Amino acid sequence: MKSSIVALASLMTLGMIAGTTPILAQPSEVAPGTPQQNDRRSPIAAKIDPSKPIQIRIVNQSSVEILAVLAEPTSRERKVLPQQSVTFGSLKSSFLPPPIDLTVYTNVNDTNLRARVTVVNNELIVTVTSRPGAFGITRSLEVDAKGAIYVY
Repeated sequence: MKSSIVALASLMTLGMIAGTTPILAQPSEVAPGTPQQNDRRSPIAAKIDPSKPIQIRIVNQSSVEILAVLAEPTSRERKVLPQQSVTFGSLKSSFLPPPIDLTVYTNVNDTNLRARVTVVNNELIVTVTSRPGAFGITRSLEVDAKGAIYVY
């Protein structure tokens, strides 16, 4: 009997504590147009016309082999040797409809990649350079449905 009274008193105490504890939950959705704090994209790096055919050219101006792959739309991984280039898509037909997600990376340890983006006649030219670094940093590019190009 004594243990059931102690148990009942404990439950009542917990109920009173739970009822007075403030709720500190925050909404998990971000209001439209509000930038997220963990968004690593650059400001808009360039813009293309999404209604016209798009071509992407990766130019390797580094001293290491780089790899390029489209995640959206999907493609096979392409090797880009130093001082060489590869292209995705064509300016004659629409093989690359936005959104487009491109990743450029290297298998060389402790190498940071940098990407400079330019647009000429709806061709997205990504010029990649490298330098030694503590971590291997890759570059990703996103072309949204409106043609805005982001680098992160």
